[in-house]
Amino acid sequence: MQDPDRPPAALDGAMLREALEGAGFRIEHSAGSLYLWVTRDEPCRDTVAWFAERGILVAPGDFYGAAGAQHVRITFTATDERVAAGCARLA
Repeated sequence: MQDPDRPPAALDGAMLREALEGAGFRIEHSAGSLYLWVTRDEPCRDTVAWFAERGILVAPGDFYGAAGAQHVRITFTATDERVAAGCARLA
């Protein structure tokens, strides 16, 4: 259950960062956000497909302009349980 006294996304962000890095992603330009920009230096649509195969919805970086062509945007505004489940699917 989500702890109402815990700062929003404090644990979620650390958990998600660790899982993404463990899956070979690099996190860029994401300080102080409720979302992360991640890349494996491949076309963003390939990365979107990789996440979709694991049941994880991400936004392709090219939605935000040409500079995002090799990035996806992933948010961690779900409950701890949902973020943990997503992280497990990244392993």
